[in-house]
Amino acid sequence: MIGRLTRISASVALGCLVTVAPVLTSIYIAHEDADRREQADLQQFAAKAVMRADLVTYQAIAALADMQAALGAPCSPARIAQLARVIFNYRYVQDAGEYSGSQYLCSPLLGDVRTRHLTMPPPSWHSSDGYLIWLRQKNPLSNVRQDIQIGRDGNYVSIDAQSYVDVIDPAQRPIAAIQSESGLVIALSPGADGDDMLRAWKLGGHMDSTQWHYAVDRSSSRPLAVVVKSPRSSLFENWSGLLAMWLAVGILIGGLLGWIAFRLISQQISFPATLKWAIARKKIDVVYQPIVRLASGECVGVEALVRWKFDGRDISPEIFVAVAEQNGLIQPLTDLVLNRTIDSMAKYLRSHPSFYVSINVSSEDLRTRRFLDVIAAQTEGLGIRPGQIRIEATERSFMDADATRETITAFRNAGHPVYIDDFGTGYSSLSYLQSFTIDVLKIDKSFIDTIGQDAASSIVAPHIIEIAHDLGVEIVAEGIEREVQVEYLMQRGVQYGQGWFFARAMRVGDLFDWLEGVGSTLEAAK
Repeated sequence: MIGRLTRISASVALGCLVTVAPVLTSIYIAHEDADRREQADLQQFAAKAVMRADLVTYQAIAALADMQAALGAPCSPARIAQLARVIFNYRYVQDAGEYSGSQYLCSPLLGDVRTRHLTMPPPSWHSSDGYLIWLRQKNPLSNVRQDIQIGRDGNYVSIDAQSYVDVIDPAQRPIAAIQSESGLVIALSPGADGDDMLRAWKLGGHMDSTQWHYAVDRSSSRPLAVVVKSPRSSLFENWSGLLAMWLAVGILIGGLLGWIAFRLISQQISFPATLKWAIARKKIDVVYQPIVRLASGECVGVEALVRWKFDGRDISPEIFVAVAEQNGLIQPLTDLVLNRTIDSMAKYLRSHPSFYVSINVSSEDLRTRRFLDVIAAQTEGLGIRPGQIRIEATERSFMDADATRETITAFRNAGHPVYIDDFGTGYSSLSYLQSFTIDVLKIDKSFIDTIGQDAASSIVAPHIIEIAHDLGVEIVAEGIEREVQVEYLMQRGVQYGQGWFFARAMRVGDLFDWLEGVGSTLEAAK
């Protein structure tokens, strides 16, 4: 009897262990995964904050250059009028004036104060190229407000320090902007601790904290750095309580939980195999979203987008494309998209030689000529021009510059234009653009959404447009949904757009019907 009870007790204990162990393991894995996702999200936020700090500094330096180029006697009415125009032209410049030695001379806000002998303290930092920086400089008009002043050759501009950290963030995560050569804190958002953020910057964000994530990003062109932090998830704080709870209920619902856990884990393990099966049997679909010339409304091409419906459910491309990348399936998936595109679009492309299809490629296919050879093989003898097959790659694909540059050059030499997709959301440094020759920038929908809104991120779109014009490349604006966005983009020289305002992504048959309708509309308009 005792032996039987012992065996029963051991079986019950083993059953509880078998039930609880996967649950606790799942909780731990979920916590670690949430931790990695939070850190990655925070790093992306830091990259956006660096773009903002870069833009504020760019405006200050540009304003000083305008002041230096302007003519006129110091502090004359004409000179002060010129300075007032500088303030008006640059959003983040609060005041623009002249100084001599350590004395203010004049500005549109101060007026002519040469006889008042308003002194300036020694600058906080001198740059190697002649710029003087005053941090937390009290404005002579206020005993409360502290600005940042940047000066050179007797001219200065004042900037509200909060401009450097004024980034739209519903979570209100603390931000610090730091002058990286001197290690001085330029600006802090409300709630940020200067000593804490400076220490995080010195450690590259690797802080030993159970409460906070930290992320650091640096400007590629100026001595600027940004530190941001966010609270860690509290999912695993009460692990002992979770253990006691599952031990208490494990005997009663162990079988059910074990079966559910088994099914869930089986599905997770089998997902890559299911995707591999779907690719091999061409169960992946392709839809096409039109790209429109804004000036005329003419559809000049389409972007091929991958879709997968499995077991009656639409699987998000963000999920299965990521699984493909992680499991060595992304190249077969891209090849399948190209194959389906050629099969369905070859006749139309042949009869419309100016029409094109853009194909999204992964970073793997930007490191070798493999996909270029696949395109050549699939289009041979079909009468499709190389320029009708265009290559789209996200910013992160360009990070491995040495491996990527040669392949991009090969694509372009073969006649396939190269696009940077979702520009502004990935690789934070803009310097890589100088290392590559590309044809088109595609502005991400998140920046187009802010057009016409009074938001800090609304200045990013015009900044990207200016970069594209300076580089001499064309622009496609993604995610256009309103006519006011079209008007705004056309006024700033953006050539092309795509989004629900024109048409949603559609299957090839619906696309041809839509193209016929657009063509008829344009003919009628003529």
